Amino acid sequence: MKTADITKAIFSKKTQDYTFVVLFLLIFSVFIFFAINPSLKTAFSLKKEEKDLTKIDALYEQKIMNIASIQSQIEENREDIPLFNQAISEFPEVNKMVNDIKSAADKNSFVIKKANIADVNLAQNKKALEKIRMIVEGKTNFDNLMSLIQDLFLQRRLKSVSNLVINQDQDATGSGELEVILTIDGFYL
Repeated sequence: MKTADITKAIFSKKTQDYTFVVLFLLIFSVFIFFAINPSLKTAFSLKKEEKDLTKIDALYEQKIMNIASIQSQIEENREDIPLFNQAISEFPEVNKMVNDIKSAADKNSFVIKKANIADVNLAQNKKALEKIRMIVEGKTNFDNLMSLIQDLFLQRRLKSVSNLVINQDQDATGSGELEVILTIDGFYL
């Protein structure tokens, strides 16, 4: 082919139309890739982010409702908060627990032979309910034992009797003497 024929073929109407269509599609695909594609990605990511934020909003709403509920309970019990603090103290206060048990024992004729402090966790950890375990051995009669336990429960400091062992005192001269082993748990935060 000659140069004139090549030039004529290149600049013919049909070739110009094909060239125009190819260039248009090439430019349009570049435009789609660089302009529309990021916009679509942004739209989809914003939609996903909206769903995530809706879930987080529902979670925060629930937390706020819980806080409001706790706040209303505190408002209802505002006058009783000092009693709660006395019932479950912030620190172990072992000496106060020993004094409480001793005063109840003296009041109810419970002769303490031996007292041991078994479990006290002094490590600072989360605000969880901890306990002091005290094992008290002594002698008394059944009525005084029941009065002692009743007096322990009536004291301000929260206590529970987790174990109670009662044996008849073999050495006693009176008929109603009992050997008693009490395991008392006191609580603190």
